[in-house]
Amino acid sequence: MTSPALSAGTDGLTTAPRALLLIDVAGSLRITRQLGDIQAYRLLKFLSTTISHSPTMTGGRLVRSLGDGFLLEFDTVEGAIAHAVAAQRGVEELNPTECSLKVRCGIHYGDVLEADGDVFGVAVYLAARVCSHAHGGEILLTADAREAINGAPLPLNAFGPTLLPGFEEPVGLFELPWRELPA
Repeated sequence: MTSPALSAGTDGLTTAPRALLLIDVAGSLRITRQLGDIQAYRLLKFLSTTISHSPTMTGGRLVRSLGDGFLLEFDTVEGAIAHAVAAQRGVEELNPTECSLKVRCGIHYGDVLEADGDVFGVAVYLAARVCSHAHGGEILLTADAREAINGAPLPLNAFGPTLLPGFEEPVGLFELPWRELPA
């Protein structure tokens, strides 16, 4: 038997294309063990403030903080890329001597359902898998995100088709060598 809540139709819910950026602290458990709970919390709080109040947030918003990670949405892939690069540079400048702090970023462009101040859908899961596939200090984009880039081409390195957990078909991934971009 189907729940009435699940069979009630769309209730006016719609999807729209959005650029999703997931930022995750690589090795956060190691950092927490190294610094202790209080110092690690302070570091993550500082990082959260830096990420959510960056000037590159134009056309974007922090959807939710995930403890050691952040889900953001942007109007354009360019906005998500600018923010990911700013986050990487900010972390590199901060680079506390007590620990090796690095973030990994995953960007995907696709249809998302926006409801109750949050985003839902396969695109969110895909962006999360892309972020999880990245190493600390990397920015990875899906082929869909690459195709949605307007303007000057970026120096992207092709990873090729990659099988990500939960997805039956390989996903085209690209690395953005952000250190090569002008400041």
